[in-house]
Amino acid sequence: MTPGEREPIPGGVRRKRVGLVVQRYGVDIAGGSESLARALAERLVEDYEVAVLTTCARDYVTWRNELEEGRERVNGVDVIRFRVEEERELEAFNAFAEPLYRASSSREQQLEFLRRQGPFVPRLVAELEAHGGDYDALLFFTYLYYPTYWGLEAAPERSILIPTTHDEPALRFGIYDELFALPRALAFLTAPEADLVASRFGLGGRPYEVTGIGVEIPPDPDVEGFRIRNELVRPYVLYAGRVDGGKGCEEMIRFYETYRSRVRGAAELVLIGKLAMPEPRAPGVRYLGYLPEHEKMAALAGARVVICPSPYESLSIVLLEGMALGAPALASARSPVLTDHCRRSNAGLYYADAEEFAEALDLLVQDGRLRRALGENGRRYVRERYRWEAVLDRYRRLIEAVSEG
Repeated sequence: MTPGEREPIPGGVRRKRVGLVVQRYGVDIAGGSESLARALAERLVEDYEVAVLTTCARDYVTWRNELEEGRERVNGVDVIRFRVEEERELEAFNAFAEPLYRASSSREQQLEFLRRQGPFVPRLVAELEAHGGDYDALLFFTYLYYPTYWGLEAAPERSILIPTTHDEPALRFGIYDELFALPRALAFLTAPEADLVASRFGLGGRPYEVTGIGVEIPPDPDVEGFRIRNELVRPYVLYAGRVDGGKGCEEMIRFYETYRSRVRGAAELVLIGKLAMPEPRAPGVRYLGYLPEHEKMAALAGARVVICPSPYESLSIVLLEGMALGAPALASARSPVLTDHCRRSNAGLYYADAEEFAEALDLLVQDGRLRRALGENGRRYVRERYRWEAVLDRYRRLIEAVSEG
C-alpha cells in the first residue's frame, strides 16, 4: 500500500490509520517509552492500521545505526526505520548541555541542544511533513527528543503527545513551551506527571488522559530456578533497570553500604539490567547482567524488596511489575511519581537519606507479616489500575477524539 492508502476490513469499512513516532523500537530494545510504544502498537493493531516511525538505532547513548533502514514487520506491526544522520558522543554533548542547564540560553542554543541530543533524523520529519495528513492520529513518545519536537511541528493537528515528563533541567527550555503547545491531546502515565505539565505549560482545554501502562505478569515465575542458576542462597533485594548513576544507582549502593554495616545477616543487593557505569564491587552487591524477560520476572518475584532509587521517573514499570508479583517497593522520596505510587497503593516505603534507607530496608526484609500485607496491597493496586484493557480504552478515547477533529 502507498502511504495514503488504508487497509480495508470486512464489510468495506476502512480502518483508521494510527502512527507511532518513537526514538527506538524493537523487541530487544529496553526503555520505558520504547517498551510502552511497542506494547501499545502490538495491541492497537486489533482496532487500527498501525505504523511505527522510528530510527535505525538500538543504543540511546550514541544513536549508532545498527538496524536496517526501511520497512519491516515486527510482531504484526509495520515498522519504518530512518537512519540517524549524526551519532552522539556523550561527553561532548554533556559539555555543551551542562552550561545551558545552569544559565539562560537562546532559542538557537536550545535548538542546537535538540539536534545534539538527537536522534537527528531529518528524513523521518520529512516523511511526516509529506504524509502526516494520511494518519487519523499520530502518537509521539517522549517530549525530550528531536523526532518529537520537529515531528509535532510537521503534523500537529491530529497528534497525541505521550511526553513521559519528569522535572529535569531541560524541561525549563523555552523550546518545550513551543512543543507542549502543539499536540491536540496528551496522555500521561501518572497523575503527578499530569500535574507537572499542567503547572508548567497548561493544558489549554485539550483532551487528556492519565493512561498509565498495562502490566502483564506470568502466572508462575521460576523463582527457585532463578536462585539456583545464580547461586542466590541468602535473601536478596533487587534493583532492575539501567545500572546508571543518573538513575540513582551510585547513591543506592552507598546507602546499601550503610544498611549492611548495621545489620547482621543483611540481605544481598542484586542488580540486573544494562550496565552504564563501572560495575559495582561493594561487598554484598551482585551484578547479574541484562536478563531476558522471564528471568527478570523470576528475579522480581523472589526479591524481598524492589528498590527504585531514581529521582526522575514518569511511571516506573519495574515498580509496578514488582508490586504485581507481591514485592514491596522502597523508593526515592525525591520522585513525586514513586512516592505517589507508594501512597496510593500502600505497598511501599520511601526514603530521603541513608538513615531512612537503612531503617526501611531492614524493616521490610525482616518483617514477613508487613511484607505480605504490602505485597497484597500492591497486587490489588496493579490489578485495579493497570489492566491492559482499561489502559487501551483510554488511548482509544484519545485517538477517536483527535481523528474526529
